[in-house]
This record gives sequence, structure tokens and C-alpha cells, in this order.
Amino acid sequence: MAPASLTFVLVHGAFQTGAIWEQTAGELRRHGHTVHTPTLAGHRPGDPMTLAYADAVASLTAHLDDHDLSDVVLVGHSIGGAYIAAAAVQALPRVKRLVFLSAFVPAPGHTLADEFPPEDAAFFDMTDPAQGFLLPFPVIRERACNDMDSAAATAIYAQMSPIPVRYFTDKLELEAFHELIASGGLHASYVYPISDFALPPGEYASFPRFAQRLGPLARILQIPGSHYVMFSRPAELADTLVAAGRD
Repeated sequence: MAPASLTFVLVHGAFQTGAIWEQTAGELRRHGHTVHTPTLAGHRPGDPMTLAYADAVASLTAHLDDHDLSDVVLVGHSIGGAYIAAAAVQALPRVKRLVFLSAFVPAPGHTLADEFPPEDAAFFDMTDPAQGFLLPFPVIRERACNDMDSAAATAIYAQMSPIPVRYFTDKLELEAFHELIASGGLHASYVYPISDFALPPGEYASFPRFAQRLGPLARILQIPGSHYVMFSRPAELADTLVAAGRD
């Protein structure tokens, strides 16, 4: 019997738009799933750099409301994990399961900057808020595109644009999210590409630190690839998202 069709909302991470999901979304649709790939406020080229983290979350919940979505598998990549965590609390009746893909699961009261190694967090202090924030190419190339050739990494970086600094420095009010996870009011999965070193190994590595915050019943899956696995292995990622999102 064919697996049941799922409704996915795929949420990009920093510096990206919904276009990052094009290949993976195509694979999911080919197998009969419904897929939305919104671009959140602050991530569109030309968006004001004065926006706050809450504006990105509001644009995600608005997308769920505007399309009257229900039983949604809400997938967040990288800092998109913080967006889906907050949006799920606000739109709880619409959400079936959260899937964190190489994603931040911030501790209550933290900023996203708090979750970076101290040497990386220094980037935020050197940034002009009026210009927004974009990581330098060498960081993206060596740590997030480490399983790709230079041409592929360059093409990915060419699609990126700065986002508001406040997305990293605003305090995240995620106490309600963590309470829902702890009580079983929200179900979550964590997908970890095994060559993802966007956060370097050690105390600040994303896995298992972030997956652990989802509690003992989090569904954990691994997949080959690096941080931008949706570019390098879209079909494998699509299959893994289905496994992460189904009952």
C-alpha cells in the first residue's frame, strides 16, 4: 500500500529564500505530497534590515493561515528551526509534526547568536545592522558546502543575501515550545546529514545537542551529505523527510 500523502511546509534557513527547496520539493510532489516553500520576511532581496525575528515568524504563521493548511509537517533548515519552533506554538492546531533539518533548537531565553561558538558569534559584533548580516563565502564554502566542488558552493552563495542582524540577536521566547515538546503536545523529528560541519565539532556542534532538546521521544534520522543537502542529494532528502514526517 502506498504511503499516505503528506502536506509539507519547507522553511529555509539564513540568507536563503524558498527557492532553496526547488529540487527536493519537486521530488516530494512527484510522489504525491503537497509542498509549500514560503520565503519568510527579511529574506527577500531588498527587504528592510530593521525587521525583528518575530517578523519572520509572523510571515510563516500568516502563510499557514492564508492557505488554511492543516496536518502540516513543518520542516525547518538551519536557523529555520527557530522559526518553526515559534510558529508551531502560535499555529498548534495546524501542525502534525516538526522536522528539524540540521537545524537550531534554541534553549529557552537564548538568542541564536548564543548558540554559535564564541569565535563565530564575533561576526555579529562586526556587522553594520543597516547592511544586514551575511556570513563570508569561505565559511559557507568550507563548513556548509564541504562535500561539494567549488562551482557548486559558488552557485549556492550567489543565491544568498543579507538578513537582519536582529534575527540572530533577539531573545527567543520559546518556553512554551519546550513545554509542549516535554509534555508530548508537539511531536518532532531531527534529521542530521552526517557530513554537516556548519557548526564545528565540539561543545557547539548541532548534533546531538539540538536533537537532545527535543526530548527522549524525538525521531532521529541520518542522511549522507552536508549542510546544504537539499542541493547535493534532493531525492534522498525527500525520502528522509517523508520518513521523518509520517506517523
